[in-house]
Amino acid sequence: MNKIKIVATLVFALIVSTSITNAQITREADNAFKYCQYEKALDEYRKGVKKVKKNRVELRRVTFQIAECYRIMGDLKRAEQQYLRLYKQNYQKDNPIILFHLGSIYNLRGEYDQALKYYNEFQKRVPEDTRVAARIEGCQKAKQWMDNPMRYEVENFKKFNTKQDEWAPRWGNLDKQNQIIFTSNREGSMGKGQDQWTGGLFSDLYRTDKPKSKNTEWPGEWSPALPLDESETLNTAVNEGEASANLKGGVIYFTRCPQDKKKVMQCYIYTAQKKGKSWSEGTLVELGPDTFNYVHPYIMPDELTLYFASNKPGGYGGYDLYKATREKKSGKFAKIENLGANVNTAGQEVFPTMRNETMLYFSSDGHPGMGGLDLFSSELKDGKFQEAINLMYPLNSSWDDISIIFDETEAIDPLSKSPYMEKGYLSSNRSGGRGGDDLYYFVMRPLVYSISGFVRDEATLQYIDGATVEISGSDGSSYTTTTDVKGYYHFDKSKILGNTTYTMRVTKTKYWEDRGKMTATQTTVGLSENTDLKQDFVIVPIPIEPVPLPEILYDFAKWDLKPQYKDSLLYLYNIMIKNPTFVIELRSHTDSRGNDKDNEILSQKRAQSCVDFLVQEKGIDPDRIVAKGYGEYRPRKFINDFTGTFNRKSFTFPKGTELTEAYINSLPDKDQQEYAHQLNRRTEFVILRTDFVPKGDQIGDVRRNTTTVAVVQERAFPVEIAEDGTVKGKASTYNKEYDFVLATGSNEVYISYILATQFLKEMVITVKDFEDGAAAIKQEDGSIIENAVLYISELTIGDAWAENVVVIVKKGLPATFVIGDQFINDELDRFRIDKDRKLLIYDSKR
Repeated sequence: MNKIKIVATLVFALIVSTSITNAQITREADNAFKYCQYEKALDEYRKGVKKVKKNRVELRRVTFQIAECYRIMGDLKRAEQQYLRLYKQNYQKDNPIILFHLGSIYNLRGEYDQALKYYNEFQKRVPEDTRVAARIEGCQKAKQWMDNPMRYEVENFKKFNTKQDEWAPRWGNLDKQNQIIFTSNREGSMGKGQDQWTGGLFSDLYRTDKPKSKNTEWPGEWSPALPLDESETLNTAVNEGEASANLKGGVIYFTRCPQDKKKVMQCYIYTAQKKGKSWSEGTLVELGPDTFNYVHPYIMPDELTLYFASNKPGGYGGYDLYKATREKKSGKFAKIENLGANVNTAGQEVFPTMRNETMLYFSSDGHPGMGGLDLFSSELKDGKFQEAINLMYPLNSSWDDISIIFDETEAIDPLSKSPYMEKGYLSSNRSGGRGGDDLYYFVMRPLVYSISGFVRDEATLQYIDGATVEISGSDGSSYTTTTDVKGYYHFDKSKILGNTTYTMRVTKTKYWEDRGKMTATQTTVGLSENTDLKQDFVIVPIPIEPVPLPEILYDFAKWDLKPQYKDSLLYLYNIMIKNPTFVIELRSHTDSRGNDKDNEILSQKRAQSCVDFLVQEKGIDPDRIVAKGYGEYRPRKFINDFTGTFNRKSFTFPKGTELTEAYINSLPDKDQQEYAHQLNRRTEFVILRTDFVPKGDQIGDVRRNTTTVAVVQERAFPVEIAEDGTVKGKASTYNKEYDFVLATGSNEVYISYILATQFLKEMVITVKDFEDGAAAIKQEDGSIIENAVLYISELTIGDAWAENVVVIVKKGLPATFVIGDQFINDELDRFRIDKDRKLLIYDSKR
C-alpha cells in the first residue's frame, strides 16, 4: 500500500497518537512515528517493548503503537493480534478507538457480524462519534447487496497488475480514451530504497496505450505499461500518483509527496505540460496553506475546474472533497468550495472523478458502505451535488475500492451481439488480486429481450400460417410480423426493449376477437435477466352457426327492451367494438305457440328494439347491424349435447336435436316441454361479413350525425335486496347470465363448484385455465379440487367487464358467483348500491 493512498484513508492514526510520551526508551520510535516513518517506528517499538514490560501503562501504549503501525502499513492480521491483546486487557476502557479499529478490520474482511460486535461496543462508549453509525448501517446493507448483486461483471486486469500496487486509473486523453494513466509502486520505480511509511517501494506514474487493432472485443489489446515520462522528469525519487489529464492529454495534474528527514512533509498537487515526448517540470498548484495535504486531483476538460481531496481545516471530517475554479487556464485557482454535506462526511472522501459534467464519482468510508473505501456517485443538479449513492456490489467490495472511470466508446458484447450498457475501469485491493491494489475492468452487458410464440386454431388446435401479429410498445414503437407455416412468430432484440410494455394483437381472415383470445400484453418492466418472452395465441374461427345472446325477456306480446335486459346485449356490443369490420344480423325468435304471422311481426319488432339500443344508445354504426325476426320458423338446433336446468330439474337435449313443435309435443315431461319453448324464444346473431370499413372515429362512439342519440345516461342495473341486506344481481360469462351475491369488503371472486365442473365437462374451460394446470384436477376421478384457482376469460356486470378474471372454485355458495365489492371497484368501475331503487349504479358515465 502506498503513501499517497494511505495519507487519505488513515489520517485518524495521526490524531489518536498525539498522546505519545517522550520516554527515553521509545523516544526514537515515537519520533519515527511522528514523522510517518512507520517501518522504522515498528522496528524500534518492537525493540523497546521488552524494556518496558515492568511498566504496565507504557507496555500497553507501546503495544497500541505497534498495532497502529501494522494497521497503517496494511498488515491487518498482525494489527488484529495486537488490538485483541489490548482488548483482553480492557485497554478499550482508556482508549476505545481499538474497538473502532477492530470493527474496521473485520469489516474489510467481510466478517460483518464480528464487525458489528465491535462497532456497537464502540458506539456505546463513544456515542458522539458520528462515523460509527454509518459503519453499522453499511454492515447491515452489505449483506443485502451481496445477496442481490448489481449486473456488473468485474474482472482483474491481470496484464497490468504486479505483486505490488496498481491504482487510480485515469484517461490519458479523454477525447479518444485510448490511453490509461495509473499509479504503481512496482519494481523499477524511480525512488530508491524503502518508503518508511509503508515499508514498500515508492510510486510512479505509468501509462498504457490501446493501438488500433482488429480485435474488437472489449477491453481489447493494450500496450505493455511504461513510465508516463521516460525522460524521468515527472517521476522522481519520491511518491507520485493519481494523475488527471486534460481533454487532449497535453496537460496533467498529479499528486507528489516531497520528503524531508527533519519534518513531516505533506502531499501536494502539481501540474506539467507535455513537450514532444517528454514533460515539463512539475509546477505546484497553490490551493491553500502548505501545512495540509492536497491530493487526488481531477481536472475538467476545459481546465477551469479542479476537484481534489484535502484535510485542511473547516471541513466535515478527515479528508473532504473540494472544487477549485478559475477564470482562464493560465490563471490561479482562486475560488475553492467544499462540495458539501451530501458528499463529505466525518470520515474520508477521496479519489474524485467526473463523468461528463454532472456526475461525480468518489471513494468514501464515511457513507454507509461495504467495508473500507466504497465507490459512490453524486449528481450535480442546479449547482448542488445530490445525496451520495453507493455503487454497491460487485463494483464495491468489503475492501478498498477507489478511482473509477467509464469507457464511453462503443463496443459490442459478444454474448448478446449488442452494445455494452456500461464499461470501465477501477482499482481495488479486494481479495483474489495479484498484489495489493490491482486494476480491474468491469462491464454491464445489455439485457436482451424478445417475444415469440405460436398461433393456433381453437377448434382444431392446428397451427395457423399467415396470421398477422402486431405489437405496440408503451414507448410509441409499433411492429408487425406474420406467422410461418408452423404458426410461429418472433420479435427480436432490436424491437423488444427494456422497461417497455407491449400490447399484442393477432388478426387473421375468418377469425374473430372473442374472450380476449386475439389480444395479450407482455412487459419487460422489472426484468433483470435476458428473457425470451413467450406468448401463444389460440384464436377462434368465426362461427358458422348463430351465436345465442344471454336471455332477454319481454312482456307478453310486447317488444320494448326492458332496462334490466340491456346488459344482455353488451356481449354483442363488446364483440362489435373489438371486431370493427364485422357486419352483424341480429335475430329474434319466438316459440311455436300463437299465430305464425303475429310471431313473425313480434320477433321483428323485438330484433329491431335490440338494434335500436345498440345504434342509438351505444353508438354502433347502423350500417353494421341488421334486425331480422324469424318468428317460429327457425327452431333451435343443438350442434353439441346441451344440458340445462328448469324448475330445479335438469334436462339434456342430445346433439343434433331440433326443437320443432312436433318434437316438443312428444316430450313426456311438461317442464321439459316448457323449457324447450323457452330455449326457442331466443335472441342471437350471425356474422354476415368481415369487410366493413369504419367511418372515421365512429367505432364504439355515440354517433355524431344524429340528434336521436343519448349522450349521457345513468349506468344503472337492477339488483335484489334481501331482508338481511344481501345484494343479488346478474353477471355474464361465456355468453350466459348467472346469479351472483355481493360480498362486502372482499376483492375475491368465487365460482360455484357445480358451474366450474359444468364448464370443464362442456370444454368451456380446460386444465390450462387453472392456475395449477392439471394439478387442479384429481387424477382418480377427474373432479376439481376445491379452492382451485381458475382464470375465466371475461366477466360482465351491467355494461362493465373485466378480462382474465381470477376466480376460486368453492362448494356451498349462496349463488353461482360470489363477487367482492372491492373487485368491482378495482376491476370494473366504482359503484354504489341504491337500495331504495334496487339498482347497482356505476359512478362514471358512458
